[in-house]
Amino acid sequence: MTSQDKPLKKALLDWSNTFMQLSLNDLSRYAHTVGLSLAQMSILMHLHFEGACEVTRFSEMLKISRAAASQMIERLAQQGVVQRLPSPHDRRVRFVDLTPNGELIVAESLEARVEWVNELVDQISTEERENFYTTLTKLNLYALKENTEKTGNEI
Repeated sequence: MTSQDKPLKKALLDWSNTFMQLSLNDLSRYAHTVGLSLAQMSILMHLHFEGACEVTRFSEMLKISRAAASQMIERLAQQGVVQRLPSPHDRRVRFVDLTPNGELIVAESLEARVEWVNELVDQISTEERENFYTTLTKLNLYALKENTEKTGNEI
């Protein structure tokens, strides 16, 4: 790292922190309005992006016991946002998936997140938008490549 890189790295870290705080604040605010915790919202988001899975996946993801994950899934099922489905291969295994109401909640939460991004973009000039687009697209590709090389997993 050269001394010339320090301002760029600081700016990237600052932006990353700001982005995470704004996104989490919006997600937390929305979750609260629909009576869910951030942990419960993360389960809904996981189901939305990854599809149905076993309860054990949530205990691993949230670093909680299987019993605690089962209780959380049960509360979500009682709220009508997830459903338990039998495995087609093993009667002992149950999968969890979103209900239509759960899909609606995820869609609304994603829309809420887009609002602050739209407001931010509205403040940027056309020339700056083009520059940001080019730079952010490259940064995203570099970050995805780095992640894949480190973890072997694609996002």
